[in-house]
Amino acid sequence: MTELQLPEPLTPPDCDLRDFAFMPLDVARLRDSDLAIQIEAEEFRAAVLLWCASWHQVPAASLPDDDKALAALAGYGRVLAEWRKHRDGALYGWVRCSDGRLYHPVVAEKARDAWQAKHKHAHDKLVDRVRKANKLREQQHLPPWVVPSLEDWIAAGLPLEADLFPSEISTNSGGKGRKNQKRSGGNPSENALKGQGQGEGNKKDIAAAASIARDCDPVDNSPPPSEAIWLAAQEECAAGYAKLLNSLEKVRGKTAKFVSSDPRLVAWEKQGVARAQLVEAYHLAVADREKSGDAGPVNSGFVDVFLVKVLHPGTATSGVGGGGAPAKGVDPLGWALTASGIEAQGAKLGVQQLPGEQFPDFKTRVHAAAGLSEADRARLLADYGVRV
Repeated sequence: MTELQLPEPLTPPDCDLRDFAFMPLDVARLRDSDLAIQIEAEEFRAAVLLWCASWHQVPAASLPDDDKALAALAGYGRVLAEWRKHRDGALYGWVRCSDGRLYHPVVAEKARDAWQAKHKHAHDKLVDRVRKANKLREQQHLPPWVVPSLEDWIAAGLPLEADLFPSEISTNSGGKGRKNQKRSGGNPSENALKGQGQGEGNKKDIAAAASIARDCDPVDNSPPPSEAIWLAAQEECAAGYAKLLNSLEKVRGKTAKFVSSDPRLVAWEKQGVARAQLVEAYHLAVADREKSGDAGPVNSGFVDVFLVKVLHPGTATSGVGGGGAPAKGVDPLGWALTASGIEAQGAKLGVQQLPGEQFPDFKTRVHAAAGLSEADRARLLADYGVRV
C-alpha cells in the first residue's frame, strides 16, 4: 500500500486525553478477541502496554512508527533485538495511517468517544455559566448571551466567554478573561467529567460567572506538541520517573517503591535526565543485581549509581548526589555499591572469586580486605539507599 492509499488517521490530530487516567476496557471483547487467543503471553503483555501508551499520545490511540520508541513504550528499553522478536504480535491489529503513525481501531473508537464526551462536558459547563450570567443581565435589562450549539461550538474552535462576548468580557474582567480562557481551553479533566475532580466550579456569585471563565481543572489546549516535547513534558519529571520505574519493576515481579518526592528523582528532573537514559541505567542496575545473586528490587539509590555511568561514562559515584553524597567527584567507597566495582576492588587487593564461590561470600572477603566498616556501610546506605 502506497502513502496515497493509507487510511486517514483514526482520531483527530488534536485528540488529547493526557488528563484521562482511565482507559475503557471492553472485557468480553478482549477476552474473546483473536489477540487473546492467537498470540503468546509476552506479546500480549507488550500489546496491552502499547494500548495504554497510545491512550496518552497525541493524537490519542496512536503510536510513532519507530522501533526505538515502540521498544521503550512496550517495556523493552533499548533492547531492540528483544522487541523485534515480539513486534508482530505486540502490534496485532494496529494500522499505519497517512500521517505516518500507527493507530489501533478499537482504542481509537474509545478515544473518539472520550474526546467527544470531553467537549460535551466543557460545552455543558459553558452553558451553565452563561445561564447564571444571563440572570444578572436580565436584572440589568441587558440582552441575554447566546451559546452556539455543541456542533457549532466545536467547529468554531471551542471558544469561551472571552471570545464569544469579547467586548463585554474585556470590560468586566479587567483583562483577566482571556488569560483564564487560555488555561482552560474549554476542556475539563477526566475527574471533572466524573464529578470526582478538584474543581471549584463556579461557586462565587452570578457576577463572577458573567465576568470570568472558570473551569474545574485547567488544561493547555495549545496545538499538539511533537513526540519529543510530549515525552519530556509527561515523563521526564519526578512523577514520570517514578511511574516508569514502578512499571519496570512490576514487570519483573518486584514490589517497587519509587515516589515522586524522592530527592533523587527530584534531582534527576532538575538535571534533565532523559527517559531513555533512565531506562538504560535501570537495566544496568538489574543486571548487576542478577550478577550478584540479589533477588531484591532495585531502589532509587541503586539506579542512581548506574545513572552516572550513563550520563558520565568512567565515573563511579552518584549521578545527582541524592542524599548526602557529593554531586561531583568520585566517592572513595563507590566501588562497594556494584558487583563490577567489588570485582575491580578485589582485583586491586589481590582477592579473586574462587571457583564455585557464591558472590555474597566473595563480596564479604573483599569488604574485609578493604577494611569496610559498619560506619562505612551506614554512610553508603544514607547517601545512596543501597545496603552493602
